[in-house]
Amino acid sequence: MPSRRARRRRRAAVPVGAGMSRRALCKSSRVVSVPVVIESARPRAGRRFEPIHELELEADALEAARALPGAHRGLLVLREMAGPFGVPDLLAVVGRQDLLERRRTLPVPPLLNQVDAGVVAAAAPRARRSPEALARRVGWPVDTVRRRLPELVRSGALIQVGQNSFVRPAALRPVGRLYAIETKVKNWRRALRQARAYSLWCDSYVIVMPSLGSGSLAQVVDAVVSDGGGLMVAGRWVHRPRVGKRTAAQRLWGSEHLLAAMIAPE
Repeated sequence: MPSRRARRRRRAAVPVGAGMSRRALCKSSRVVSVPVVIESARPRAGRRFEPIHELELEADALEAARALPGAHRGLLVLREMAGPFGVPDLLAVVGRQDLLERRRTLPVPPLLNQVDAGVVAAAAPRARRSPEALARRVGWPVDTVRRRLPELVRSGALIQVGQNSFVRPAALRPVGRLYAIETKVKNWRRALRQARAYSLWCDSYVIVMPSLGSGSLAQVVDAVVSDGGGLMVAGRWVHRPRVGKRTAAQRLWGSEHLLAAMIAPE
């Protein structure tokens, strides 16, 4: 029998299995009425929210996801997705459904290693690039790139064309814009530290809180505006997020962790 707490969470958002991806993205209208949430296949242990405000904060967080730029074209929300740095309470993925579907059907394991993701992100689907060209684009020593090439070719993440040039599969690309949504009943400083860590692999972040004093609010707003992040307090937008300038390597690295979170461990 599910606990009362679990039943309340189900009423706040409709969870579905990771395999039901065709229902997980809303793309038919300009407004996403009820964001669909799936559970990460690799959840963290422990309790997510302080219990008094749990339902309220998740409802606000989902409203924030619903209002993200481009959400009408496709919106997927994961609970507690383990990223390269940190585990956001919610991760909103905004983008076309077909990009995720194509990546999921590609028989290439998720690229969770930062170097692997960087090398592949430096490649192109059609333009052939040498190890030296890949190294220049990613900004790493050519020897570092060369060491990873044999394994990337074996896994199918890169395709060798000729003696010394490589391309990547077209489906191996970021599957959407990633927004980390962090909820906090209190301790905005901790929320901000966590959100900034997510920015190393997400396009932007949103902090959701039930209340803030005037002094604290001014400090949080200054920081969030400077970062290009988002802030929602008591269910109202104080500042909306904007997409930051992330490298191709950062975006692919985050996207590949999303893929891993949708694959149940063996």
